[in-house]
Amino acid sequence: MTDKKGNLSINPDGIVIRSSEGVRELLGFSEDELSGKSLTVFAASGVAITELIDAARSSGSVKGATASLRRKDADPVDAYLSVYPLKDRVNTLYAFLVLVSTAKTTEVPGILSEEFQRIFRFANDAVAVTDKAGNIMDVNQSFLDTYGYAREEVLGKNPRLLKSRHSSKALYERMWKDILDPAKGFWRGEIINLTRDGKEVPVLLSINAIKDDSGEIRNFLGIAFNMTRQKEHERLNRMYIDHIVHDMRGPLTSIMTSSELLLLQLGDALTDKHRKRFEVLISGAQKLSSMTSDILDFSRAESGVLILKKAKVSFSKVLKDAVLPFQSSGKKLILNGSPYSEDSVPERVVEADEDKLQRIIYNILSNAFKHAASEVRLSTAFTGATLSVTVTDDGKGISAIEAERIFDAFYQTEDGIKTGGAGLGLSIVKSFVERHGGRVWVEPSTEGGITFGFSIPS
Repeated sequence: MTDKKGNLSINPDGIVIRSSEGVRELLGFSEDELSGKSLTVFAASGVAITELIDAARSSGSVKGATASLRRKDADPVDAYLSVYPLKDRVNTLYAFLVLVSTAKTTEVPGILSEEFQRIFRFANDAVAVTDKAGNIMDVNQSFLDTYGYAREEVLGKNPRLLKSRHSSKALYERMWKDILDPAKGFWRGEIINLTRDGKEVPVLLSINAIKDDSGEIRNFLGIAFNMTRQKEHERLNRMYIDHIVHDMRGPLTSIMTSSELLLLQLGDALTDKHRKRFEVLISGAQKLSSMTSDILDFSRAESGVLILKKAKVSFSKVLKDAVLPFQSSGKKLILNGSPYSEDSVPERVVEADEDKLQRIIYNILSNAFKHAASEVRLSTAFTGATLSVTVTDDGKGISAIEAERIFDAFYQTEDGIKTGGAGLGLSIVKSFVERHGGRVWVEPSTEGGITFGFSIPS
């Protein structure tokens, strides 16, 4: 005969507060017929379940015994009961977990081991244990503190009671696909849950499938790190950065426009020495303006508030605007195999955010011109519904190890540090390209030259 298993939770007075599907099938009672009843009601005559519970209470440890349980409209069934006392941080008993099996077992489930229970009680993260049907068997104090529930309000309930409007059906489908995948067995990600009074709580949630020795799922373990403080800190940082960048842009624009106006007005009256100083002043202001834009874009991309304004735009205009700042660099620009000229720019319409697409191309070109010895090669291609762009310089190149980190925020090669900048340009490229649904790549070479490329749906 196949061993039938289940479990139920009872309060310190022995009243059933939750039952698993396995117990309900074994005894033939519904959840409503079990809940609120004393466990002794379901004992056949002569079975001292009360003594078993009292023994677990007084010893503070698991106690087990064979018992005859009353089935609904059927003969009694012999079962082995294991009673586990559950205690909180201050060692106060709040419930018993009763494992019911038709075969005697001394195996201690992982979630009831001494090591797990110690971690469970004192964890700062909100922890919930459910049965294989997904109904809550137990939660720790941090769970109750985070979501504002009393323990009896959540036992036997599905964690969906925490679901907010931000959690879509597609999210849960992806979540459970990963959890139930035998090769994976877990899911981890940021999610927004609701407290008992309806407040939103951002959490970093991980859910793991807990299996027995045969590989069968017995429980699910959910651990949620409350990210409220972190998110507030990020919000304040973002606001602070926005204010700083906004306050810096005004003076920088004034410096650049005033300097350019003075250069124009003074004209031949300026000596070469003084003209050079004006040019250095303008160049420095332009570099600072570019860095502030990088910082602002990076902050918005990291916080998830980067919004694309897609429309049908002229690729020719985007490319010309991106190339313009480099035409006086003194280095050659080759477009699709020929020296660059505005007439050689392909005239196509693409669906994209015009400013973001221009910034993508500008940042890649800026990186190439910084490191090129004498020449930068730019290639564009429209294949089906995809726009692809590659940029290659004739500099000294980078190693494969450097290439692995080249799109990381603030990462710079040794040569990159010498050329200045915040180290955000390529990270911004990656963010903007991926928001367009595309991909970005790098082809390293230590023999000279490096190629960056990206493709987006056009």
